[in-house]
Amino acid sequence: MTRKTVHALIAIIVGLVLLLFVMQRVDREEIVVSRDTLLPDLQAVADDLTKIRVARPGGDEGVTLHRKDGQWVVGARDDYPADLAKLKPLIIALAYARNVEEKTSNPDQYDRLGLNDPEDGGKGTKVVLSAPNVSYSVILGNTAQRDSRYARVSDEATSYLIDRNPDLPDSVGDWLLPDIVDIPAGSVRRVVIAHADEETITIEKTDQEQTDFDIADVPEGRELSYATVGNGVAGAIAGLELDDVRARIEAPVSTTTSFETWDGIELVAEIVAGDDDSDWVSFTARIAVTESAAGEQVAAINERVAGWQYQLPEFKKNLLTRRWDDVLKSQDDSE
Repeated sequence: MTRKTVHALIAIIVGLVLLLFVMQRVDREEIVVSRDTLLPDLQAVADDLTKIRVARPGGDEGVTLHRKDGQWVVGARDDYPADLAKLKPLIIALAYARNVEEKTSNPDQYDRLGLNDPEDGGKGTKVVLSAPNVSYSVILGNTAQRDSRYARVSDEATSYLIDRNPDLPDSVGDWLLPDIVDIPAGSVRRVVIAHADEETITIEKTDQEQTDFDIADVPEGRELSYATVGNGVAGAIAGLELDDVRARIEAPVSTTTSFETWDGIELVAEIVAGDDDSDWVSFTARIAVTESAAGEQVAAINERVAGWQYQLPEFKKNLLTRRWDDVLKSQDDSE
């Protein structure tokens, strides 16, 4: 290799190194990296928040949560308790969100990142957090890289990629504390389903160690659809959660279903029909036998359910309203 060739190769290598340096510098200049918090000072007032409003895209009703008597409640559902398991992560995510990368400041580009205000018909989700003397408003856009999200403070032009991806429920009902009552089938001694037309079904055990529930007074000539049909009814109040809720409204009761436990609790469910053909269920707990020591448990249940009517998952509601035709073989099959 001649000296001239060597010099040429060195020149080429130096040129490539310089080109790479320039390209990297251009890339760095185009990407402005910041580690500032998205909502400065929110951490300092997070415990003092009194109201949070969430507006979703699509023009739905949105949701407002506020503090009442020391607890978070959902205003659109008569101040029913909110689900802190969903609310707290949202507050923490926004309080600690940091700006990873500066994005567009051009309003014409907001739609591409899902950052237009939903109250103006945009695709973003707007969250307004209020404490005494201060309020924060942010628009959350599309998810990016699974654990990050685009975001923009509502009255600012600049948008960012943030290092958090807050999870927000889709509907008002999803913000509600879901738990109603949790009494497993193994604790149940007897269930009585009494319909307004006087059709009544009694499901019971004579011994707590008995595997399956019996159904009393099966009509002559009829058979159970299957031997364990009563077990599902007895388990209807195990891990019972709501679909929706409202303040209790007095209305004719179509079905009363009572559950008596082995330790002397009676839980009574009253089902009423709503205006939209939906059923609403209220619950009352009481002591079934005078020697029961379950007074504290009864009081705890009533404190949670008193004054409310619930919409339940359809399969749970159906268990509470069973009729003979639901638990027996058809007459043709019994012949």
